[in-house]
Amino acid sequence: MNKSEIKPVGYALSGCTHDSLIFVVMEDVQVRVNHFYFIEHPLNRDTWVLVRTFRIQPYNPEMITGRTGPLAGKKGRRAEYGKRLEYTVAFAEILGYYDEKGKWRMMEVAPSPWDLVYEPSEEALRRFFIPKTRESDVLLLEIGKARGTNIPVYIDLNSIAKGHMFVAGMTRSGKSSFIINMVAKASRLKPRPHFVIFDIRGEYNSLRRYGAKMLPYTMFTPSITDPNVIADKLELKGKERSLLVEAIRSLQNEGAKITRDEIRVRVEEILEQGVVYKTRKSQEKALTSIEWFLQNKGAFIDERAEPLDIISEIKRNFVLIIDFSVNADIEAQQRTAKYILDQVRSYAIERKDYGDFACIIAIEEAQYFAPERGAEMRESSAQSGVKASMIETASQAGGYNVGLILLTQRPAYVLKSVISQCNSVACFRLKSGNDQDAILQYTEYGSERLRDYLPGLADHEAMLWGLAVPTPFPVIAEIDVEEYPQKAVAFAKTAWEKMEEVSTEGKSSGLPLHLRDS
Repeated sequence: MNKSEIKPVGYALSGCTHDSLIFVVMEDVQVRVNHFYFIEHPLNRDTWVLVRTFRIQPYNPEMITGRTGPLAGKKGRRAEYGKRLEYTVAFAEILGYYDEKGKWRMMEVAPSPWDLVYEPSEEALRRFFIPKTRESDVLLLEIGKARGTNIPVYIDLNSIAKGHMFVAGMTRSGKSSFIINMVAKASRLKPRPHFVIFDIRGEYNSLRRYGAKMLPYTMFTPSITDPNVIADKLELKGKERSLLVEAIRSLQNEGAKITRDEIRVRVEEILEQGVVYKTRKSQEKALTSIEWFLQNKGAFIDERAEPLDIISEIKRNFVLIIDFSVNADIEAQQRTAKYILDQVRSYAIERKDYGDFACIIAIEEAQYFAPERGAEMRESSAQSGVKASMIETASQAGGYNVGLILLTQRPAYVLKSVISQCNSVACFRLKSGNDQDAILQYTEYGSERLRDYLPGLADHEAMLWGLAVPTPFPVIAEIDVEEYPQKAVAFAKTAWEKMEEVSTEGKSSGLPLHLRDS
């Protein structure tokens, strides 16, 4: 490397390890947190090793308790004589290096004391971001720039389809914007990947101008055939629930049509056998109760609308947005999500020998569909069903070119067996210790340094790592934002302007009639 591309900034101190560098910063030199620096490989001085600082700590022996500095400060004075003893120590993680074959490797030995630390030019740093060897079947998409530089950061959509991505971050940190802008930019790729988006909050309207088709989730909601789900929706308990489930299963075994009238008749037949309820009075009471629930809460049983063919919609549309914000029926949303995941997964397996189907499914608020044990909104058959489908899709579908992008603001509440299946991560600002632990323990970047990086990320900044990130080390990217999440068709300012116009038109001037403009 040309010496003009690097500048010495410090010397390694004693106590370094193969993955941790401590160095003293030279006088009149600025070293910053989350910036990249170089050291020479201790065993091969022609090889450069990349490090990233995570903490900077100035030190002055005269300004610690028990010395004269604090006493001078107490009197409003400065102990200038201690300034020459002051120095700054920087702490960095050693990321790795490219060997002579172009393979990325971790450091095998620790830096020695007095090894020089260098600040690279942007051009020198750029060579680390573009791997010297990579797969031929990548579909790269530029999603932003490395923080503080003009170096592009890419993600590989082909790898997401093969191995899933986990996207986490606090509210308003940039998660939804990340997906919106990724899809918008992907519309310009050749070939164009196909996306399905589970839009829980109605935030993806802006993608329509890029060719997205938005449909309410109710158009994909399957008819309810599971006796336990029917009993859950009717809110029956105890023996009455068991009686209803038995009646429905009996009808299904005979191939009979499931309607409220048929269920009531079959319940009456079972009651007459005297097995569940012994006395005539208790039988009549149970029948009356079940009839009431069927009449007042069972209208859905007679509704037999066939859901749309999700596979055909995916094939026809570059982006298919499933709008889950049209109502708040959590149980129906969970059944619909399970139906879509099952249909897509099954079809992908069927077409594995043809290679003519692939898609990426982005799921907002993943904790609703794959909640960690104890974090369920309400335990039900529908909840258990969609959770099982999420687990199966995460563990199997990637091999058949169906990738998941799971988005959440609370990683601690998402099922850990699903998180661990995601081999790529985009993590926006996270300050909760529990959420940081979920990322730390169940993703492939098991470094404690995450606790230093994640809380300080700005809006629309993400730390990216994994198979879908061609850069062989975790990188903080400033995401390019062209579109923002938009629930309403207009922003608040536009709405207020229209309201002001209406208000002005309808307001009387307060003048007598003969003085008003005609």
